[in-house]
Amino acid sequence: MNIPTVFSHPPAPAEINELDVLDDGSVALKRERANVAFGFRACGLPFSAETRLAETGPVLQIAAEIGGDPYSAEGVDLREAVHAIIRSSHTSPSCRLMVSKQKRIYCVGKGHLSESWTPTALLTVAAELVLEARPYLMVLRDVMPRWAKPAA
Repeated sequence: MNIPTVFSHPPAPAEINELDVLDDGSVALKRERANVAFGFRACGLPFSAETRLAETGPVLQIAAEIGGDPYSAEGVDLREAVHAIIRSSHTSPSCRLMVSKQKRIYCVGKGHLSESWTPTALLTVAAELVLEARPYLMVLRDVMPRWAKPAA
């Protein structure tokens, strides 16, 4: 007597319980598993990304450390140019450059996700945020002497 093929397959992995199949047939993480963190490289910088649930719904936040804020001793013109680029980035609606209290320059951004976001939507929002900051990052890279160089 042969055992039906259904019983010969191993059980589904436990992670299957963390997924929801949406009405349109796409797959999304269950709401209680909505906090996802990952890293990626863009514009020669290592970015970190994390989802969280805000009052307005799920959001994706990204951040990358660029380097130290130039000291005046390195040149007043250099410092003023870097700060002008940082100020200009504040016109961007979702992703901008900032200086921390510890005098480190960061690129930070926040984008909204739909309630039933998918991994593709997550990566799309991350790419949109980086593309929004890219012009400022490229100019800053040309101005700053200690810009993190991409690995060869």
